Amino acid sequence: MTKIMMTAATIAAFAAAPLMAQDAPMVEDTDGNGTFSMEEMQVAYPDITEEIFTEIDTSADGEVDTAEWEAAVGAGLLTSG
Repeated sequence: MTKIMMTAATIAAFAAAPLMAQDAPMVEDTDGNGTFSMEEMQVAYPDITEEIFTEIDTSADGEVDTAEWEAAVGAGLLTSG
């Protein structure tokens, strides 16, 4: 039962992420490489820390892609303080 509940919660979070992303500040990909660097993220999210950036960067490639950004917004990891 717990596994079903966790699966349902995960699906709900991913389904809601695009809706939440519409209200979140968009990050501008200034270098046009298709991902967001820490510097690009800091423009939209001045309070972002290296720790949060690393947590968002689930692929550990040093950049945040759109899917990682949407997941972070859905999880409430980003605030535009």
